[in-house]
Amino acid sequence: MSRANNEPPETIRIGLIAEGVEAERYAAALRGCPAFDWCAQAGMRQSDALDGAAWYDDTRVFFEQSGVEAVVLALSTRAGVELAADAARGGLHVWRPPPLGRDFAEAVQVADFAREGAVCYRVGSWWSHVADSIRAALPDGAAAAPYLSELAVSTGGPTRASWRGDRAQAGGGVLATDGYAMLEALVAMRGLPESVIASVTQGRRRSAEPPRDTEDIAAAILRYEAGGLATVRACWDLPPYEQATRHHHDETTVELTRGSIRVWAADGAPRNERSLPEVSLAVELARFADTIRAPAEAESMARDFGRHVAVAALLEAIYLSARTGQPEVPRKFYQLHGRPEPTR
Repeated sequence: MSRANNEPPETIRIGLIAEGVEAERYAAALRGCPAFDWCAQAGMRQSDALDGAAWYDDTRVFFEQSGVEAVVLALSTRAGVELAADAARGGLHVWRPPPLGRDFAEAVQVADFAREGAVCYRVGSWWSHVADSIRAALPDGAAAAPYLSELAVSTGGPTRASWRGDRAQAGGGVLATDGYAMLEALVAMRGLPESVIASVTQGRRRSAEPPRDTEDIAAAILRYEAGGLATVRACWDLPPYEQATRHHHDETTVELTRGSIRVWAADGAPRNERSLPEVSLAVELARFADTIRAPAEAESMARDFGRHVAVAALLEAIYLSARTGQPEVPRKFYQLHGRPEPTR
């Protein structure tokens, strides 16, 4: 993947387009990243604009007049997809959070657009930062497929006013947003299942607020080749809060959290525990700067997009199964779009 400019300067002029409470968190990460010179912002009201960067009330003016070379889009999935395309066509490097799209078709469209473009288009990926550390910590025998994996995610949910509670803006609820990192890790470690059966629903909500439009609870059973299984459970507002995936093998159980990997023997005795690299927002944005400066990163970026598309296929199968009440096959979406099926 080539860059829009031949050689970026020592610091990359970057802009931020963000909504609501997310703006301060992203601005703080950009201030703390020496690779970037944060100089422009948009997406919020002028009264909510942050100190340290020029404010623009129109994204078109932002793209044309701010002088930025790259942009961070802390927006809903729908708005992120649309504005990322506008920014990339204007020669700006783009970073935005996952998921890739609101459904499989949109994810494929984004992946194709990013691959054909002349700029760096990065979608955040927790797995890309921790994969080497996880593989190095896996015990002998863990490379074989586990007979059971368990994914459990529970976090505090957004308010009804948040875009994460709006299906048209987000595409999905807790599973597609807060559950994404663990779902990406599951796909990376096990590949796509042969079939999925799932259910989603609305559960506990905040006081007098109306129900969210997206799911608060998602549960799924995934069936793999040779009889392997995985269970997926994701919830908003149902403590205790956790983010973990456990893989049960013949001789060991491996537990993966956002901060560590732990291994037990089959009899329950602890074998090993290692910390994983901390993947803060600043760390992810520093990776974005690296990919802007290094065309050699194109191959790893292509792998990231392939994995994001696979997660989109799994999400599509889960949500479709929840509507039909029948098992669904994630790989069929590749066939419907005339794309080669992914390999591990």
